[in-house]
Amino acid sequence: MIGGVLFAVIGFLFLLSAIHVFTATVYQSLFGLLPNTTLGVIALIVFALSLLAAVTGSRLGPRRSIAATGFVLAVATLGFTAIRWAPSDLVLSTIAIVAGTQWLTLVHAARSPGRAGPLALALPLAFAVDVALRSTFATIPVVAAPVVLALPLVVIACLLFLAGGIAVLGEPLAWTSTGPRGALGLLAVGPLLLAAETGGTNGAQVAAAGGLGIDGGPSTQIGLLVIGIGMAVAALAVARGVPARPAAAAAITVGAALLWAHLPWLSVAAGAAFAAGILIAASALTSAPPAEARSPWLASLGFGVGWILFVAGTFAHYAYFAVLEPLWVMTAVAVVAVLLVPPSGPARWRTPFAAGLAAVAVLLPAVGLALTPMPSVGGAPRSFRVMTWNVHQGFDAYDIAALERQVDTISHEGPDVLVLEEVVRGWLIDEQHDVLGYLSARLGMPYVFGPTIGDLYGNAILSKYPITDVRRVHYAKEPGAKYQPRGAIIARIGDPGTSGRALIAVTHLDENHDASAVRMEQVRTLLGEVGKDTPAIIACDCNAHPDAPELKLITESGYGDLALQSGGDGLTFPADQPVERLDYIFGVGVIASQGRVVSSTASDHRAVVVNVTLSVR
Repeated sequence: MIGGVLFAVIGFLFLLSAIHVFTATVYQSLFGLLPNTTLGVIALIVFALSLLAAVTGSRLGPRRSIAATGFVLAVATLGFTAIRWAPSDLVLSTIAIVAGTQWLTLVHAARSPGRAGPLALALPLAFAVDVALRSTFATIPVVAAPVVLALPLVVIACLLFLAGGIAVLGEPLAWTSTGPRGALGLLAVGPLLLAAETGGTNGAQVAAAGGLGIDGGPSTQIGLLVIGIGMAVAALAVARGVPARPAAAAAITVGAALLWAHLPWLSVAAGAAFAAGILIAASALTSAPPAEARSPWLASLGFGVGWILFVAGTFAHYAYFAVLEPLWVMTAVAVVAVLLVPPSGPARWRTPFAAGLAAVAVLLPAVGLALTPMPSVGGAPRSFRVMTWNVHQGFDAYDIAALERQVDTISHEGPDVLVLEEVVRGWLIDEQHDVLGYLSARLGMPYVFGPTIGDLYGNAILSKYPITDVRRVHYAKEPGAKYQPRGAIIARIGDPGTSGRALIAVTHLDENHDASAVRMEQVRTLLGEVGKDTPAIIACDCNAHPDAPELKLITESGYGDLALQSGGDGLTFPADQPVERLDYIFGVGVIASQGRVVSSTASDHRAVVVNVTLSVR
């Protein structure tokens, strides 16, 4: 049984990695090139191929089908961990998803006589391990960590996966079915995963829902620890015989409702209940008693429809700017299914297993939080260095996760004030990494965050000096899915009560080429909020060329273009071979020097830096 659980835990983690790489690669590489609906159809087809598990199982039989799909899943995971090239990532992650979703079905449907299936123990443990790994690696997925670290870890995981597979395949296996109600439970696994990835096991979302992470701090690590505590309580409760189905339904319902209510601190605590419900439900949905079957078609149908729902919910949530209704629907599907699966529920977990799961879920996040650096600030300088950068949600010019390269680029420039656009803090479709939390900790710079799409996407200011008088501005949203919600964040830099302070504003204007009028209204709103304050700096990805009327509004208001003192054409996009100038630093009441564009492909934009001296005190 231990070998089967090990096999299933590692395989499910491989599948999660493939899902993250696939969704991130599709979103980063193809967004803007293909319509959103086309991207959704591509994802739907890939995940719908999980329905072929019935064909694969019937043709190859239990042993060979599990061995074949598991082998492909492991090799593909090893491939995208090592190669890291967007086209190959897309191909390999697609292969891994097709193989992995079928492997999950086949592992569940093939049983040794008298043996329980491994998923009732493996899925909860896999969720706990995933949370622990995210905390350990500061939210960067293992497969996206530096290759010198990630590749050996994945190789070791593949060897353990092989050992678990040998143990499973060394026993006699036959097809089983858990019946229609059991299949309903399998159908809910996909929706449950979406509810987990966007809320119940998402540390950044748990923290943000409760008001953390807006004005600095290790918020995501706090969220991960809260989630781990909830998982630990759930594991120990199941070990003591708490009824699984009503406990899971109640914990998910209460936890999700309070999480999405966005109540200060209470929503953070609700994350523990939500995570507890996810953990128990993952076991209950996959533990229906089996009966002999001729093929795995019913399990294939259940899981397959669940993956289709997963894609539909993911597409609806992100394509329409993080709307919550799709998540509510998927959560409701999971709650209803967990109440309707056969009442046997998961067998009481043995105390050593529950204690081990609880330890993994709590200790590693606790250590991760304790080791997160706490930046310090001070001073009110007359001169300082400003850098603005669209960080492309933590991906480089070639759509590969590149947070460590971004740290290196910023550290080399040594800004005192850093303003960022396209900051993402835990999106499923961006590998769920927290760009702002990671950069802040690695650079030792506190931050303020201004979300514009949901709770986890927006702009940020980081500074070596105190950040005060923070204001967050939301621009009027144009109707239609063409226009993203946009906004700005405005703050003062320097010790309060001193004269050496400057107003800093960061914004990201509308990206549509034919939306100059929209950008002009956004600029008018920003200038109205900034007012006549001086000295003041406006940094932006303006999505406009220097002669655009929306930028003339800024310069005609008295702001100078600060970024070209060192010569050059100022081109910033695309980063590998720039042909457009889209990124700017404007200032009033300051003297600028050494302004230039930073040559780096660690994002799809190049950064702009300038030294400024306050001309008034």
